[in-house]
Amino acid sequence: MKDRNEGREGRRGRAAGIARLVAPRPEIGGPARASSASAASAREATDRTAVVVVRPGEPPEHLFRTLLGAYLGGARTFEVRGSPRVAPESRDVVRTFCRRTRQPEVLSDEPNVLRLSDLASASSLPLDRSILRMGRLVVEFHREAVASWSRLPFEGDGSWSRRDDAIDREAWYIQRLAAMRIGGGVGGGEFLGPWTVSRSLERIADHAVILGEEGARLTDLADGGDPITSLRQFHRQAMTHLEGALKAGNGPMANDVLDVGEALLASGRALAERLLPAVGDGAMPPATAAAVARVLESIGRTVAYAQDVAQVVLDRSLAAPELPWRELRPTAAVPQG
Repeated sequence: MKDRNEGREGRRGRAAGIARLVAPRPEIGGPARASSASAASAREATDRTAVVVVRPGEPPEHLFRTLLGAYLGGARTFEVRGSPRVAPESRDVVRTFCRRTRQPEVLSDEPNVLRLSDLASASSLPLDRSILRMGRLVVEFHREAVASWSRLPFEGDGSWSRRDDAIDREAWYIQRLAAMRIGGGVGGGEFLGPWTVSRSLERIADHAVILGEEGARLTDLADGGDPITSLRQFHRQAMTHLEGALKAGNGPMANDVLDVGEALLASGRALAERLLPAVGDGAMPPATAAAVARVLESIGRTVAYAQDVAQVVLDRSLAAPELPWRELRPTAAVPQG
């Protein structure tokens, strides 16, 4: 996000490439395919190299998206080529890619090619345990963002975005491992659930950034009065709903969570109809009303993504009588960085 070579909306543009991870695709590179990073496929077989040739003047975010797509698809090694040389901007993107993912490292740095390799080995990583751990981080992130509304000074130094980067890193790693196992034919359907839930949690974390950044624009609203109290209450309900989705251990529990989510979405619509007309009668400045509208939208989307999580639980309960995450115990927090 965050400028971050790709922005909050830019990340949404990766969805089509990521969604193709479970389907066969041609290789990256080769004489007919290596003319542009933007034209490269998003997936590589795990025993092959993702080759990306960057054309002069090509936007750096194209390179980042292509490297990320190859990483999510399971590529173990990467080559970034430039003619006659790899531009400094592209080298910066490669370094950003290494920093924001786990664990590609630059093995060789030559004027016209950078070679990277993923040296990590996590074949035994329990994905469902990682999902629960990531879920706790996302809930904590959200609650801190809303708590900041009554705190001065507000977080204005990019710290929300850096926190979100750390969650992205975990989400992408889970998606990568799940896609590799799906592609390897090892219980493919079993790993589609963690892959889907990690994407939903990644997007829920994006909305924590919005809630944190919009806090400074809510200063015209009296703390402890409406609409601040209503917004906080709506958010508390959304977090309880998300926790319920993550804890649901069977189909009936998931159905209960889905029912609660539908009621919450209806409540959010009613809340918007009650709060937002205040701008028309002068009770709320236009800039503040815009911030309230964005906060309501972000909380509503958080509920919708939590509904996706509950739906995954329901789907898995229909496929198997027991879910892998039913009796997991809390684990340590994910290291930041």
